[in-house]
Parts: sequence; C-alpha cells; structure tokens
Amino acid sequence: MLCKKCFVQFSGSQQLRTLAAYSTTALDGNYAWVRQNKNPRLVLKKHAVPHLSNPHDVLIQVKAASVNPMDVRMIEKYGETILSAYSKVKQLSQGPLSWCTANPLNETVSTSVLGRDFSGVVESVGHLVTRFKPGDEVYGATDPAMEGSHSLYTVVPQHCISLKPGNLSHIESASFPYAALTFLSAVKMYTKCKGPITNQRVLVNGGAGGVGTFAIQYLKAMGCEVTVCVSETGCEVVKGLNPNYILDYKAEEFEWELRQLAGFDVVFNLAGDETALKYVKPTGWFLAANSPLLKAADDRGLVFGSVQSSYMLTSKVVQALYNHGVHYSWIFFTPSAASLEEIKLLVEGNKVS
Repeated sequence: MLCKKCFVQFSGSQQLRTLAAYSTTALDGNYAWVRQNKNPRLVLKKHAVPHLSNPHDVLIQVKAASVNPMDVRMIEKYGETILSAYSKVKQLSQGPLSWCTANPLNETVSTSVLGRDFSGVVESVGHLVTRFKPGDEVYGATDPAMEGSHSLYTVVPQHCISLKPGNLSHIESASFPYAALTFLSAVKMYTKCKGPITNQRVLVNGGAGGVGTFAIQYLKAMGCEVTVCVSETGCEVVKGLNPNYILDYKAEEFEWELRQLAGFDVVFNLAGDETALKYVKPTGWFLAANSPLLKAADDRGLVFGSVQSSYMLTSKVVQALYNHGVHYSWIFFTPSAASLEEIKLLVEGNKVS
C-alpha cells in the first residue's frame, strides 16, 4: 500500500462537532493530494519535498491534516484571483529575483496542494527560527495562499505554528486550528477597540459548525453569557457545550425569543442571515464571517471585485452605525502563533475540548 489512512470522528458528547481528520504515513519520499489544473479533482501523487526558501520557515512532517469547507471550494479554484495576487506580493517581497526564478513566464500563481489544518513533527528549521527545533511536535494552519498540508511534508512560517497540546493526539490537534483561528481573529479585532471580551453578553449565530462550537467554549471560558442560534439538528450538537440559551432559528417563536434577549454586546454572525443586527445594543459590535470578497474577485476580476466588496462593506458599516449605533465588520482567518498558544493552554486546561 502507498499510504495508510485513519479516519476519526468526534461526537457531540465529547463537546466537539463532527469532524473528520486523516493521518497518513508513506513508505518513502513525499506524497500529496495535488489539485489538477484543467479539472476540479485531486490526485494522490509523488510530490517534491518542499525546501526552506525563507530563514523563518519550518519544514514539517505532517502526521495528520483535516479538510475544511474552504479546501473543498478551492478544488474548483474558489478565491484564486485574490489568493494568486496575494501570493505574488509575498514572492515579490522576497525580491524580484525570487519572483522571476519561481515564475519566469509570469503565470497565475495557484497552490496545487490544498489543506489548512495540520499536526506533525518539525523536520528542519530556517536559520532565523528560534522557537522550534527538529523533533518538536507542532500544530497550526497554513495561509490559504500557500501550499497546503495535504502532503507528507509542508513548509510554513514559524508564526503559523505552535507546540501542539500535550493532551491531544496529532489527529485531534489537526481537527480545529483553522476554525479556531478564524474566531480568534474576530476576538482580537473586538478587544483592540473594546477591551477584554470577558463577561459580555454574546450571540453566536450559526453555532453548530467548527467556528461556532469553538466560539461557544471559548466565550464560556471567558465568563460570557452565550446565546446560540442553530437549527433543530444543531441544538443537539451544542447542548453539551452548555451555552446559556439555545434558539432554533426555524421555530415559530424564534424572533420573539431573540427579542426578549436583545441588547447583546457583540454578535458573531457565522451564518448568512443578519436579522440579529437589530438586537445588538448601541455601541455594540456585529462581526460577520460572510465576506463576498473572494467570490466577487473571481466573478468580476481583482480590481472590480475588490471595489464592489469595499462598497458593500462601507454601505453595511454606515447603515449599521446610522440605524442601530452598531460597529459592523467582516472577519477573516489570520494565522497567529500567539493565538495557537492561547488555544493550547485552554485545551490543556480542559477549558476547550
């Protein structure tokens, strides 16, 4: 056999949403699930072992990785316009020679290996890496513009990783970083302007997914009063996470129940509907994870798509402030070693599972 796969599923009773992760061990060399250019499919094939081109990079032998909705959409090149431009800028920042050598024909830059989450062992480090050494067990999430983790080896900057939680296996450690970091990027945005999120009244709209289930546990650990909006099926998923209130958004009394709880300090809107905006208290925050930026750039091109998205965001910000006195913003995944270390401490302290 070329490789061995092991799938694991975490149940709601373990206070985790249903997730699938895989671990893989090859006989020799490096193998990866490679995205094909001309059709939306992945092929398992031998792949060159990535090299350390930056002194801050770390080469990791991947022990486990997971599949996010973002990965599935990227198979069909979702977000390629923005991510390709971002990748070009990163290469140019390393010098014009680096760009010309990597892309002599000035072609569109496109990651062929997908995958964000991973857990593994450090194989080697760049000469400016000070936080890790070969043999360290680490976990993290790669930037979507970089080659991903669905490979036996991956290279990531040291700011994308942390030592993995000591009480989790590699498979468990690879099941949540991307979702958790997406939520914590929103928390950082809030705390920079409003201070610590402790003891706040918070609504999580769409709480049964990966971001939502982490959010509930994190907010409860911070002493917040947490209200969650989910479907009837989602109610069963989040019950074990002990939010203060669970609302079924399909129930007839949903709007009435939400109105009784009005006056939230912050809403994390992880679903498309923005009904909850009118139930945030004045000076409160509404943080939405439904930015159209990547799709708009794919549909209309980098310039027009970015302008369209900027106009939409500006319109939402002005309307939220004028109509409700609420600060409105979109949230995005952001790699962060500091956030990964915070998650590690919460997991090891049994505050998040």
